[in-house]
Order: sequence, then C-alpha cells, then structure tokens
Amino acid sequence: MPALALISRDSNLYHELVAALEGTDWSVEWLGTDVVDDSNVHQEVVVLDGRYRGADAWGTPRGRPVLLVIDRDGPCGMEERASDIVFRPAHSQELLIRLERLRARTPLDDLRRQHAKTFASMAPGIVVVGPGLKMVFANPRSYEIIGHRAETITSDDLAQVVSSDDLPRLRDTLSHRQYPRGIDIHLLRRDGTKIICSASFAPLIGAEDHTVISFEDVTDLRETERELIKTMEFLESLIDASVDAIIATDMEQRVVLFNPSAERISGRHVADVLGNVKLEDLLGRTSAELVTQRVLAPEHGGEGRLEPTMLDLLDIHGARIPVQLSASLIYEHGKPSAMVLIFADLRDRIRVEERLADAQKKLAFNEKQGVLAELAGTAAHELNQPLTSMMAYAELLLRQSEPDSNGAKAAGVLIQEAERMAEIVRKIGKITRYETTSYVGHQKIFDLDRATDTSGDPGAKG
Repeated sequence: MPALALISRDSNLYHELVAALEGTDWSVEWLGTDVVDDSNVHQEVVVLDGRYRGADAWGTPRGRPVLLVIDRDGPCGMEERASDIVFRPAHSQELLIRLERLRARTPLDDLRRQHAKTFASMAPGIVVVGPGLKMVFANPRSYEIIGHRAETITSDDLAQVVSSDDLPRLRDTLSHRQYPRGIDIHLLRRDGTKIICSASFAPLIGAEDHTVISFEDVTDLRETERELIKTMEFLESLIDASVDAIIATDMEQRVVLFNPSAERISGRHVADVLGNVKLEDLLGRTSAELVTQRVLAPEHGGEGRLEPTMLDLLDIHGARIPVQLSASLIYEHGKPSAMVLIFADLRDRIRVEERLADAQKKLAFNEKQGVLAELAGTAAHELNQPLTSMMAYAELLLRQSEPDSNGAKAAGVLIQEAERMAEIVRKIGKITRYETTSYVGHQKIFDLDRATDTSGDPGAKG
C-alpha cells in the first residue's frame, strides 16, 4: 500500500488528506514537525505544509518526491524544493493524480528537475547511464564534446560513442560496481574522429543501478604529454650517449643527475651518487667553491655560465683526473634552481700531446742530424783541397831540404800534422749522428769518435 508522509503542525491538514484519499490505496502518516531531513522517511511521497515556516529547515530530499501544499493567496518561498504543488483545499481526484505522478517519478526525474541548470552550466560532460550502458541523461556539454546535439542522437546506447577498444573494459567495470576516477577512455565523435577523455564514475544516489559519468576532453593535453615524453626521452638518450661527463646539482650542490660517462670517468655508480654526493666530493672543496663563484660572476663567460676551465676531478679512490669543465645555471621563474656541469676527460688528450711532443722532439733531432751530416760532408769536401795542397808542398820542401836540417824537421812536422788533420777531416765526413762529450767545466764539445761510430744506437747524449 503506498503511503505519504505529512510534515506539518496542522491537524486539519492531516484530516483533509485522509478524507481526500478515503477509498484509495493511499495511507497518510503524520510525522509532525520533528523530522528535519528525509534520512528516515520511507514513504513514497512527502507532503510538506507550505504554511509551516519552520519547514524551511527541512533538508533537501534525497530520493523522495515532495508535494508542497500551499494556500491560493500566494507562494511560500519553498517552491524550489518541491516536486509538485497543490493548493488547499485539494480535490480528491486532483490529489490522487498528483500523488500517483510523483510516485512514478524516478530519481532521474528529480535529478533533471533539481539540477538541470547546474548540469547545463558545468564545464565537464555529464552522462547518466542505466543497466546495459543505456544513456538516460546527458548535459549540453557532453553533446558538445562528442559532437552531437540531443536531437541528433540516433541511439541511447553508450556504445554509440565509446570506442570498441574501451567498451569491454567499461562494461566490465560497471558490471562489478566499480567506480574509478580520472581514467582515460576513447570516444568517437559524430564526424568519426577519436578523442581522449578523462572520465570519473559514481553511483547515482537513490538509483544505484545507474552510474553518473563525468568526462573532459584531454586529447590535446595527452598529445602534449606524449611530445614532452618524447622530448624527455630524446634528451635522456642524448645525455646518456654523451662522451663527456654531464652532472647536474641542485643549489645545495647535491648531485641530481649523473650520466654513464660520469660513472666511467669517476668510477662511481649513479645509485651511490644521486642525493648522497655533493660537488665538493667530486672536485674538492676549493675547486667547488671556485666553480660556484665563477659561474655566478659575469667575468668567466657571462653571468650564470662558466667557460671551459682546467680542473681536477676526484675519482672514487681520491685520485685526481685532469678535466676541462664548463658549467651553466638553470633558472626557474628568474631564480637559479640547478647547475649543469660538463666534464671532458683530458687524460687521453694529455697522453696524445705528450706523444706528439716526443715525436716532434725526435723529428727536430733527426732534422738536426741530417743538417749536421750535410754540413760535415760539405766541410770535409772543402777542407780536403787545401789540405792536399799543404801536404804536397810539405813533401816538396822535405825532399829539397838537407837531412837533419831545420827545414827538413819543419817539413816533417807539417806532413805529420797534415796527416792528422786529414784523419780528422775523414771523421767529419763520416758523421752520422749528434754526439757530445764533456769539456772544461760544464761545456760540451762534439765527440767525433762516437758520432762516427755506427755500431751504437743513435741519439743525443751529453
């Protein structure tokens, strides 16, 4: 038997209703005025006495239609909370028709009536679906998002707008009474394009077999997120592939980025470095303070930048590694938030430079020896001619002089010294390398004997 709950102080109104419904299936239960909300109201319809001014404290109904009874002389100010209005005294037939109409109302009817303007002004799309994903309500924004107008929807099945990829997941979720928040689903617009929407689900109060779905178009946002992720992945790959060590620290100089080259050069593992190691642990306190001061000063590449500088990096064992360091600050909202440092390992370069210096030294020495050999050959050739003449004239003088005479003795000395000079000239002509020997004090003189000895190793010795 259907029943109505009367909230009123007026006993006359109670008797009027009982009399008007006499002979029908309806019963009247007078709740008085102690009820301030509908949490304990189980009757099909609530009748609210519009003349009772204290009734404005009665809570907003949550699932029970309200029939407001007012006098004909004017409104009472509680019309907004009423599902229907009847004037006193109400005729039996009119009252019965209104009660049956209210009894047949569904929670969706109250939803549309009470919140139509609110739903129409909301930015997200709002859709209410019943069993089988049938759409029973949708606000204007939802039609705008999916590219439809209310009058152009050819079916009230939600499968019309949900992509076939997401539809099984959506059916399974709702069939198990699960209500996720902020999940992405793909919807099909009327023109066939697919959009991504972030959707949240909730049960409809008073009709829990219905689900309220709110959603927003996030297609552009997700595309931007994908581009940002691709850019981030590219930058991460670029940093990881760099042959130079790339390190980033926060403004407290704690290391927050440590690429594989930094691991290789320093011998430290990234898991042991991040958040645990500071810049002074990598450079030493003095060098770390120097880098910080210079990167903040404008004299070393501009404010917030440090031009390439030679420093030593400390490996995990404390050994010094020569590196070339450059640094720059990262700014957020005009304030420095991090510092990026790039280290180039100079050990291989230094070794190459040392080998190049040795090669240049040897080349210069070989060039010196070549010039020396050419000069020696030229000197020997030029000295042989006057020396030959001197020896010829000395022998002629010896033959023309009397034996044991002073002239003969002088001619013999000349011949002996000339032969000695000839031997020296022959050695000069055979010079193959640069050799020196000690002389008086710290002086060095050319060593003809060693310079012409081809059995030894070549090289400068002094």
